[in-house]
Parts: sequence; structure tokens; C-alpha cells
Amino acid sequence: MVGTLASRATGLLRNSLLNQLFPKEITDAFLVAYRVPNLFRELLAEGALTNSFVPIYKSVDRDDAKRLSGALLGLLILVNGLLILLAYWTAPWVVTLLISDRESVDVALTVTLTRIVFPFLAAISFSALAMGILNAEERFLAPAWAPVALNIVTVTLMVLFPAQAVPLAIAFVLGGAAQVLVQLPALARYGLLPRLTGLWHPALPGVLLLMVPFALTTSGRQVLNVVSSRVLTSLERGSVTAFSNADLFLSLALGLFSISPALAYYSRLSDNAVRDPGQFPLTLLEGLRLITFLTVPAGLALWLLAEPAVHVVFNYLSLVGRGLDEARLGLSVAATTPLGLAVFPLGVFNLLVRTFYVRKAVRIPIAVILVFLGLQALLYWQLALRFGIVGMSWATVVVGWSQCLVLLVLVRSRERFALATFLRYVVIIWLVAGLAAVGVWLSLQAIGFPAGWWGFFGQALTGLLLLIALYLGAGTVLGVTEARRLFGRIRG
Repeated sequence: MVGTLASRATGLLRNSLLNQLFPKEITDAFLVAYRVPNLFRELLAEGALTNSFVPIYKSVDRDDAKRLSGALLGLLILVNGLLILLAYWTAPWVVTLLISDRESVDVALTVTLTRIVFPFLAAISFSALAMGILNAEERFLAPAWAPVALNIVTVTLMVLFPAQAVPLAIAFVLGGAAQVLVQLPALARYGLLPRLTGLWHPALPGVLLLMVPFALTTSGRQVLNVVSSRVLTSLERGSVTAFSNADLFLSLALGLFSISPALAYYSRLSDNAVRDPGQFPLTLLEGLRLITFLTVPAGLALWLLAEPAVHVVFNYLSLVGRGLDEARLGLSVAATTPLGLAVFPLGVFNLLVRTFYVRKAVRIPIAVILVFLGLQALLYWQLALRFGIVGMSWATVVVGWSQCLVLLVLVRSRERFALATFLRYVVIIWLVAGLAAVGVWLSLQAIGFPAGWWGFFGQALTGLLLLIALYLGAGTVLGVTEARRLFGRIRG
């Protein structure tokens, strides 16, 4: 979690500089181009590859595991090479598909940037393989810190080449390569480096079979990305960048307080399923409690502090006469605020859905995910027409809560974990966090902060520290186990 915090914090720095050092004509074009490798990223990188690889890797002995990782490396080299060639030739068609209003985004620049940035996919794919191997071995340090290398490289090159589109795309490719390289020492130290001995291993079909449902759900997500891109490019200029800014805050909260614990518990649940089935529901409940304890206050913090957070992260160059224009600042705040209510349901969903992949029973999550992706696409269109960029954020909230509730019921019927116990815990945590949030809001209203960046910084810092103190204090008084343990460690 500490490594994830560092990677998300440097990621916010990277994207704040993207906003402040580059005009919106370049940022909108680049972010559309960046969507193209991301169309395949979830399948060939962090999503499908890692989640499909871990349970199969854990089910074979050490020697077979090394041969499996080598075979998968060879397959990734082949597939990524073909995709790079294909992306170069089809870039004009793909960009046309993603842009609905050619007056809103520079099409020619977007095509150029798409061709340059696409090899980023290959780098992230190899990084995801390294991450999967280390996570399966419960070696979480290097994978958690690897994205920091990506952010450091891109930040450095953005500062060296401000307002230049082509170096910006190159920076992301080189950053992806750095993310691979920093994990190699850990792989070598633990004797886990994959060796390229061929494209086949008897366990490889099991990995590919588990990737099939990810291919289906990823296809649905990419259709959603196309829809969101077309909706955003039909709104006012800067909407693409603003929605990306809002998503960064959501990703920060989920990456730190949901994905990090979910990855750790995913490896442990995979081990329980093979070696200690009776422990499985207890481990699952423990993981859900931890994610709830972390995501509820994180989401309320995002809801309450969206405006100061956006100004602090994306407008600090205003102190030296630069900074983000008011239009993008306003759109970013509007899009960020509702997403705070999506942190808890999406956070819980991240662990719930992994239980099906541990069991290699993937039909149910496929159906659930595809249905709700369709609903989200529909809500994007309908709510954006009425409410603009804010409607898209509310669509995320509605879908997040709906799919979380459905999956809770389905996992309860399959795993027989203590759902009633968990729901009681959720109510208590929302009560505690809600009381803390009300206290923070009243306090911020009573304190007079100066105008400008420093005033927003004071609001964000005061609100965050006060929320943590009130949340832990109320949780300790009301007997929340996690709050008492954490409060005790802080006091100690």
C-alpha cells in the first residue's frame, strides 16, 4: 500500500504537469491517443494477465511455474509485435472511431501520437507478467513501486520538453520500459526470471482459458471507452482532460485502498482454495472488512475535498504565473465530486469478483460485468445529454453500487461467507465515517481560509487530517476493531 501510494502520488504529479505544461489541444489529443493502447491494456497487462496467471501459477510446482512464465513471455512478445504493426496501419480509422467532433480534437495530431505511444502496451504487458510472478510468490514490494519509475521518467521528460506533443508520447513509452526494468532485480534475486524456451507449456491453456472471460469483459469495457470518448468529445473543449483528471482521484483511492489489499488477498485466497478450503470464507470476510474500513472514509474525503484537491494537484503552477485555465479546473471539480461515492462499491467489487477467478468459475462475473457495462454506456449518453460531464460521473456511481450489491448476493450463495455480519459492519463504518465527515464540513465552514492556491492547500490538508482523527476516534469509541488497532499503533 505504501508503494501504491507513492505510485499514485507521482501519477498525480505527472498528470498535473500534463495539465499545466501542455495546452488543452495537446492534452485532449494525447489522451484520446493514449486510449488506443489502453484498449488492449486490461487484456494483455494488469487485468486479464495478472488475474488469470496467479491461480494457475499457484497450482503447479516451482519448476513448472518457471517454464509457464517463460512460455507466456514468448507469447506476449509475439502478440505485442503483431499489435504494434496493426496499430500503425489502422491508427487513422481507430482515431476517427474515438472522436465524434473533429472541431473538438486535432485528428491529425491524435493519429501521430497514437502511432508513437502504442509500444507502451508492450512495455506494460511485460511489466504485468513480472508483477504476476512476484504477486503469486507474495513478493509485493517491487510490483507496488514499479509504477513510480514510469512516473519519474514521464515527469522528467515533460519538464524537459514542455508543450511538445511528440516527446510527450515518447516519454510514456520510455516510462513503461522503466517499469519493467525496475522489477528485474527482484525477479533475479528470488530466482524467478522467466526464460524464453518456447511458446508452449501444458498449463498455458489454463491461463488462456481464464483470459477468455477477460477478453469478453474487456471488449465490453473498450466499447464503453469508445462511448465515453465520443460523449466527451461532443462536450465543451477540455472535457476529455477534465474527466481524466477526475478518474485519477478515483484511481488513487481504489489503487491504494482496494486494489492493493485485493491483490494480496487474491494470492492468499488462491492458496486457501487449494490447501485450506475451510479458511476461504474467513479470509474473504477479513479482506472485505479491511477494504470497507479504508474505502468508505477515502470516498467521503474525495466527496468533501474535491474542489481543494483539484486546485492543489492541478493548479500549483499558478504560484509562478502559470497553472490550469478556469474552464478545465471547473470541469475537473464537477466531475470529481460525485466519484467519491463510487469508491466503496468499486473497492468491494474488486475483491468479490476475484473469488470467481480463484474457483475458475467465470460465467457469472462475465454476465454481471457485461450487463452493467451496457447500463453504464446507456447512462453515459443519457445523463451527459442532461447534465454534461457531471452526468457521466453519476453514471459511474449508479453502476458501481448496483453491480456491488448483485455480486455480494451471488458470492454469498457460492461461498457461504457471513454476509449479514459484513453488512452490519458496513452500516457501522458508514455511520462512523459519516459522523466524521459532518464534523469536517462544519469545521471547514467555520475556518476562514485565504483565497488562492495556499487557501485550497490549507482546506485540503486540514480536512484530511481532521477526517482521519475524527474517523479513528469515533471508530475507537464505537468498538470498530480495525480503528482500535490502528489507533493503538499510532498512539504507540
